[in-house]
Amino acid sequence: MSSSDCAVLDLCEEVWQWQLRESPELGTFCGLHHNDDDWDDISVEAFRRREKDLQDFLKKGERIDTSSCTPEVLHSYTLLLDNIKLYLQGLKFKSYLLPINYMEGIQTECDLMISFMKFNTKEDFNKYIKRLERLPHKVEQVLEALRQGIQEDVVYHSASVIDVPRQINLIVTTPFEKHGFLMPFRGKLPEIEKAELDQLRLKAEEILRLKIVPSCLKLKYFMENVYFKHLRPKEGINSLKDGDLWYQQCLNFYLSCSMTPQEVHELGLKEVDRIEKRILELAEIEGLGRTFQEISAAIIRRQRNSFSTPDEVVDYIRNLCYNIIRPKITQNFKNLSDIPMIIKPVPESRKSSPIAYYYNGTPDGSREGCFYINNHHLEECYPFQLTAVALHEGEPGHHLQGTMALSAKKLPNFRRYSDNGKYSIIPAKFSSNTAYMEGWGLYAEYLGEELNLYQNNLELIGRYSCESLRAARLVVDSGLHAFGWSREQAIQFMVDHTLTSRSEVTKEVDRYITIPGQACAYKVGEIKIRELRQKAELRLGNKFEIKEFHHQILSCGRIPLRTLEKIVDDYICEVESKC
Repeated sequence: MSSSDCAVLDLCEEVWQWQLRESPELGTFCGLHHNDDDWDDISVEAFRRREKDLQDFLKKGERIDTSSCTPEVLHSYTLLLDNIKLYLQGLKFKSYLLPINYMEGIQTECDLMISFMKFNTKEDFNKYIKRLERLPHKVEQVLEALRQGIQEDVVYHSASVIDVPRQINLIVTTPFEKHGFLMPFRGKLPEIEKAELDQLRLKAEEILRLKIVPSCLKLKYFMENVYFKHLRPKEGINSLKDGDLWYQQCLNFYLSCSMTPQEVHELGLKEVDRIEKRILELAEIEGLGRTFQEISAAIIRRQRNSFSTPDEVVDYIRNLCYNIIRPKITQNFKNLSDIPMIIKPVPESRKSSPIAYYYNGTPDGSREGCFYINNHHLEECYPFQLTAVALHEGEPGHHLQGTMALSAKKLPNFRRYSDNGKYSIIPAKFSSNTAYMEGWGLYAEYLGEELNLYQNNLELIGRYSCESLRAARLVVDSGLHAFGWSREQAIQFMVDHTLTSRSEVTKEVDRYITIPGQACAYKVGEIKIRELRQKAELRLGNKFEIKEFHHQILSCGRIPLRTLEKIVDDYICEVESKC
């Protein structure tokens, strides 16, 4: 390894360790528990300090002579500096003045953070007690940011925050015996005496009653009586100061390629039309009707009451993932991960979340990858879409993607570990590489068709209905944030052009209003991955190997689409040189 390689990798690790210090919550999420006693500092002063630190890192990186770097290390160098520049560009828009919405904030994230912590020793519990003690300070930082947001007219639309007081109230009113904050103290722990655990639990209850509940009530009062009087009237982020630039920066952040809102919008319309034709063809074969409304009604009639209990939904997904999908995907992949995947219902506190989501495990296997399925609304759980959902969230989707990255120990840590969300502060953060991540998830749904995992036309319609939703997002997200669409206009477009119910579409649109640009990443990423595969197939002919292509895509960690294209081009040239 050259001195240039060492200098680059040392800087990568220095920045990674800085990230972990700045974000104890990221460390917990990644299974790195050194700072489990604290929360992220979300004060305005903290973001100003980070800006200076990042400028210093950038200068340090630009001084490195990379002339003798290996291609792989050079990729990491470029990614790191691009990441720093992206963060600095995003800080201009002060998204950190929007620290709480119905999707994110202390009222939704604390239960989740607890699920990522470890509770094996007394030290683990003492760290948790300190974290609870420090929660009211974070609430004060939320209040400070919201107040400054009002002063600077950086505020949410009502769709993003109207449910927040109800969510906060759950922290206040939930009985202690059911309270999520006290979950770690339930059950037996072999390394801690019961009397000792009882003392720790009493301390946690005291903090909850005397400190956390009053601070939450203060936040709830502020939201209802102050913040709600200053909400922005228009849905789009472009209604704020420099809003058009803000939205473009969000697209740059999520897509990692150069696309204008107009290009995103036009791509969406084109994809919606293409997928709609395919759904109508299949629906005609099945005799389901000639409009999306007729098709949707016919499917509901056929599949209503498919599940009698919430547990049946979870069991259905488990059977799909473990018994139907996994045996087949070995046809297309070289390596399957040793990190196990568990399947669990979405917690009660997050029952308004999408139908499914996934969180990475840890490299040492101490925490499994977890596929969460939302089984709280049986009336909206239909089997015809669940194969696509399982492929996206499980294998070969996010679980395989995430575990392959974690297993790539030759890569710098910032490329291996997944990001922990924090959508509300985007674009003021390091890249999530969402187009790569979610593009792969959607590509995994496509692979299900190649592997004959959709067992009938109804399941194929389910696969295309999921794709049509992602295509419609391109139209609606850009419509809301660049072209002045109203919430109702966005809802109606999705009702007309997807098989998603009005109630689910309404949740989707509120999500797009709240996190501009994110919803565009799925289709853009999937299209790029399929383009790269087509390029490799055409160039390599009978030398093309699907397992090796997928290995190239998955073994490079979290990267922007432009870097992914370079990696695939290098792979093609390498194979050609051997012919």
